[in-house]
Amino acid sequence: MDDPRSYDVLLRPTPDDRARPGRAFLTDDALLLAPSRHGRLARVVGDAANGLFGHLPESLGLYDPHAVTRTEAIHGPETLRIRYADLRALAPFVRPTGFSLHLRVDGRSDDVRLAFRSNDERRETVELARELRRRASEAGVEVDYFDPGGRTRLLPLDEGT
Repeated sequence: MDDPRSYDVLLRPTPDDRARPGRAFLTDDALLLAPSRHGRLARVVGDAANGLFGHLPESLGLYDPHAVTRTEAIHGPETLRIRYADLRALAPFVRPTGFSLHLRVDGRSDDVRLAFRSNDERRETVELARELRRRASEAGVEVDYFDPGGRTRLLPLDEGT
């Protein structure tokens, strides 16, 4: 992770889009979802090098599939900005392929889909969902939960679980 208020994610702004590595940033008034600065070719080469060398390039800092800085996210034209006041519902869940968080946002017909791929993906999913719910509440919005369906199990957001 870049800092405590950012998360490495796989982004799918719409169901038709291909999942792209990127980073989610929490700002004072919005969630920023920014795709990696690496293009498809650079990601293929970087992922191949990581695979061949046991993730050594990534562990040495030579390659980061989620490479995007907060400044790039703030000024990037591909960044999706979701104001906390526009957040209507969220679904933190686990399925056989990993942990995900879907968001329903005012003004969008499709859910925004985030997937997590790390050693702490469950913690990150729950932590981001809790923080989004808290910030939306501070913006005067009560966020609902929804079940995305399929082979999923919703994750509890209560502090005791």
